Amino acid sequence: MDSPALFFNACGGVLLILVVFRFLGFVSQLWTYRSLMRKLEKMGMPMPAHSTLLGHLLAAKTASEELPPAAHSTYILDRIGRKMGGSVNGLPAYYFDSFPVSTPLLVVRDPYIANQVTNHPKVSARKPNSLKGWFAPISGKGGVNLFTQNGQEWKHDHNLFLPFFNNSNLDATMPDVVEQMLIFRNILRKKTKAGEMFRLEPLVQSLMNDIIGRVVFNADLGNQTSGSHPLSATMLHQLGLKFAANNVLDNIGQLNPFRVFSMWNNSRILNQHIRGQIEKRVDAFRDAKAKHEQSAFNSVLDQALESYYSESSRKQSDPVDQDFLDILCAQLRMFFFAGYDSTAATMSACFYMLSKHPEALAKLRAEHDKVFGRNIAACPGMIVENPSILNSLPYTLGVIKEALRLFPPANAIRFGSKDLVLKGRDGTEYPTEGVSVQTCHFSVHRNPEYWPRPLEFLPERFVVGPDHELYPHKGAWRIFEYGIRNCTGQAFVMKEVKAFLAILSREFDFKECYDEVYAGEKIDLTNVDNEVAYLVEHGAAHPRGELPCRVSLSGYVPGDA
Repeated sequence: MDSPALFFNACGGVLLILVVFRFLGFVSQLWTYRSLMRKLEKMGMPMPAHSTLLGHLLAAKTASEELPPAAHSTYILDRIGRKMGGSVNGLPAYYFDSFPVSTPLLVVRDPYIANQVTNHPKVSARKPNSLKGWFAPISGKGGVNLFTQNGQEWKHDHNLFLPFFNNSNLDATMPDVVEQMLIFRNILRKKTKAGEMFRLEPLVQSLMNDIIGRVVFNADLGNQTSGSHPLSATMLHQLGLKFAANNVLDNIGQLNPFRVFSMWNNSRILNQHIRGQIEKRVDAFRDAKAKHEQSAFNSVLDQALESYYSESSRKQSDPVDQDFLDILCAQLRMFFFAGYDSTAATMSACFYMLSKHPEALAKLRAEHDKVFGRNIAACPGMIVENPSILNSLPYTLGVIKEALRLFPPANAIRFGSKDLVLKGRDGTEYPTEGVSVQTCHFSVHRNPEYWPRPLEFLPERFVVGPDHELYPHKGAWRIFEYGIRNCTGQAFVMKEVKAFLAILSREFDFKECYDEVYAGEKIDLTNVDNEVAYLVEHGAAHPRGELPCRVSLSGYVPGDA
């Protein structure tokens, strides 16, 4: 037998061994999870009908068939909980086994139980390892990033970036944020002249790409003015590859080999773009230190380099260590994704809800008149000069919180523990050992036992005092979650969205165009609370159809603003 044949036979043997080991590992995991669910089922724990082979996948399939096309998976979890009875909102919590799509879950739908999760010193700090698989295409490096890290690894990297989120540094970013929003305003002004229908979300995403380019990389990406920057285009392509297919088989291990290769190759290109940005900022960092210069604010990348080179064992002339470079790339990819995607969805949801509720828009505009004056041309400059003025907008904050309540971008997940047994208000106990605990924000935020008139858009909920019936219950609003692993960037998100509404909401009127785009559509929206802009999955949860709309000048302000 010649050498090539021996080589290929050897490779085939190795590949076969790897496949066998992978298969045996899969079977072992399947047996472990299914056995755990059978044990919980025998204990009388709440869950749908369980199959040893398929777990609860059939229940998920049934629930998905009762929803409109491409509805977000959070509706599936909510639908299952509602159908299983219990209170007026359905069960407060139940177990759900969808392996191999995900590890077994305890789905929490009640803030009373969710508060126990985030109050537990161990569980509140620990994310499940399975989360890495979801993030792997987004951040690279096997999905290792601040969302998925635990223990000392997370503490080290968290502390590396934490100084960026100092309030004074966030305020110092506002001139750059406002500059990009004024570009966006000019784009909307052109749209008013055209009078045509357009999709708002892609424009808002370009805005947020440019803002995040500045605050994460200290780079001018120019997506709004010059077309898609290569870094942005590559990141968006990566997200497109991850979320392109919604069928179950695609979610099970990413079975399409061509798509797997495309994601790997695009991830490699994305890392090249980010490393190019890192090299630029390393040079700028050294140059600034040599000249004793201080920039107006530290970007996320600048802050990481500042922390890295401040260690006593390093000189400013030292090259960046390869291990640090790898994790820095992963973290910057995560910041880029998290910084633009969910914030863009929030901005879109705010405009959508204001377009449907003119009484809330009138109150918002009145508050902006009071704080900024009637001349809206002065508003951007006032924000730049004194960013703390954004703290004087309680009704605006209420609008943002209420939009987020009804359109939550994501859920929360933690890894259970033997020493945490959750307890419902009725005394039911829920062991968490061996399962991930997922708080379903959509279900919690629409729970009528905690939210009077839960489907109504009422920003006043977040303005009234604690004696008012609309005042939120403790822990019922959970967008940024609580505990040690709450959202680090929440203060920056609120600054951005407040500025966005302050600069734009008085000048423009938006009209959603779902009836026009989906004219003649015959789908049942009952199980998505009759919401035509129901949530779909594309990174964060987004209103479907990218929010088709028309925009016009409101006439509320002078035309020369």
